[in-house]
Amino acid sequence: MYVVTIRIEGSLNLYFTLDVNRQILLCAKDPNARDASHHIASRIMGGRRRDRRGRRCAAASVTTVMAACVLGVVFGLGRREKWSARGGGKDREEASGETQPRDVCLYSPASMDRLRETLPRIASTWKGGISVAVLVDLGRSAETTVELARMTGEVEGDGNRVVVTAVEALEEYEGRFPVNFLRNVAREACVRELNARFVLTHDVDFEVFAPDVEAFLRDVSTTLAPGLKRALIVPAFELRSGWSARVNAKRDAILNARRQRMRGGGGFDGGGGGVEDATDIDAVASRVSNETSDSSMRLYESFVARDGEKIYNVSQLRPLNLTLPYSSRQRLRELVHVRGLANGFQVKYFPLPHAPTNYEKFWTDEDELEPYPFGSKARKHPYYYEPYLIVRASMSIPFDESFVTYGFNKISQAHELAAAGFEFSVLRSAWTVHTNTHRTRAMTNLEGEDLAKCFRHPARSNDFRIARIGHSCIPAFIRRMECAYGFTLNDLEFRGGKPPQDLLFRLESDENIVCFGGCVTDIERAPRTPGRVILRGGRFVGLQEGSEIRQRKRGLCERLEQNPV
Repeated sequence: MYVVTIRIEGSLNLYFTLDVNRQILLCAKDPNARDASHHIASRIMGGRRRDRRGRRCAAASVTTVMAACVLGVVFGLGRREKWSARGGGKDREEASGETQPRDVCLYSPASMDRLRETLPRIASTWKGGISVAVLVDLGRSAETTVELARMTGEVEGDGNRVVVTAVEALEEYEGRFPVNFLRNVAREACVRELNARFVLTHDVDFEVFAPDVEAFLRDVSTTLAPGLKRALIVPAFELRSGWSARVNAKRDAILNARRQRMRGGGGFDGGGGGVEDATDIDAVASRVSNETSDSSMRLYESFVARDGEKIYNVSQLRPLNLTLPYSSRQRLRELVHVRGLANGFQVKYFPLPHAPTNYEKFWTDEDELEPYPFGSKARKHPYYYEPYLIVRASMSIPFDESFVTYGFNKISQAHELAAAGFEFSVLRSAWTVHTNTHRTRAMTNLEGEDLAKCFRHPARSNDFRIARIGHSCIPAFIRRMECAYGFTLNDLEFRGGKPPQDLLFRLESDENIVCFGGCVTDIERAPRTPGRVILRGGRFVGLQEGSEIRQRKRGLCERLEQNPV
């Protein structure tokens, strides 16, 4: 992205932004609001960013568009002062020199059912950016995407900090939930849509708490200084399920009542309360279908064009400041050590993924709450460690998309960061709590042809859990780490001091991988490229056409780039 600043008559600063990716010229008076007048350039270029087949808009003269921008800014065309500009993290940092809450963006994959329940809770307790990617049947009906748009506009606080990317639910994803692909999509939206400087790996079943925001942001910006290979661990806690469900029932009632009142009053200016109702959707869909047979993405294009004029009135949406039993360090300590209603996540019945965080250290030295080192520099990386991590966006490594459905998917990123030479520290100024009580997928068994493969496989066992799908790719992943980084089993710390026998058995030969005889995603054909619809602050803000092009598989010795997008 190239930015040129022109001062007119010494009193007016105009910022012209050429977005290389979208090939659209943007302009505004304020560098923090460059996108607020993007529709001026869009009108010159035909009124929309893409045609129905996703081709770039017809090129317009840069001189013509710059002239239009000058006229637009001078005469007030497209002025939308109440709209919070898309992104702005980098600009805020340059302008103030301070890290702001929205500079930290948590990102997560989700299913629609879970997102309905959890997004209002997450947004009520986290003040930073939020990005979620969810599978949606984009071609069948617009009702689900409209519901998603409404959800992003009805959260506590500024809905403009919440982005949901609706990803086309391809038939290839049946039984192969693309969990790490969705994580990468959500991480990308943190940077492209919210201009986040730091990204926080997250799951929608959890909520992040940072009661001392100033201390938290100081820890993040100081520890994750530019150019340093560092990651911050956010300690994870779990609650007793029955008690947590009662707490959630009370807070959900409060949040639902607030949303109903907001729907009555309207959160938009000039939009009549946000996303149009079903009758308006039907009218738009009917008009689009009459214009073209290729109506699915054209419908979303119409929504994007329609919502480009909406103004999000942030001033009407004051966040609800709920005090929860685990939202302060003192209250959380009481739940853990006095009432026995909370504990480190899974440390009692499955300690491998989170026990290395060292929860005892988290509670010691109460007068010194700075991040503490994750072991010594000589310490090996714990095998199967699954922390929630904050990384500077420019240093972030994508998730390995070989892992689908369940098993080792989130673990793979921490493993690869360690292989790439990252150092880890543990935060004390923030923590995440598993507040959504549902039956974990880990206990689900394989079904259909996957289960039949298990019965046919020579190395058959009585373990038919769904995690077999993800675990089938662990040997290939370990070989990639050795080839790409020189990171071997000798660099890992195993419980009991040595690698488990079943891991060594699977590493001997792919034929020893139970059920599948190799990594599932290496064996099966790669999925096509899905379409995407981007929703933010109650609006449709963008889309990306899908294609028949198959997604590229990772090479044997390929390093994943340290790149924000």
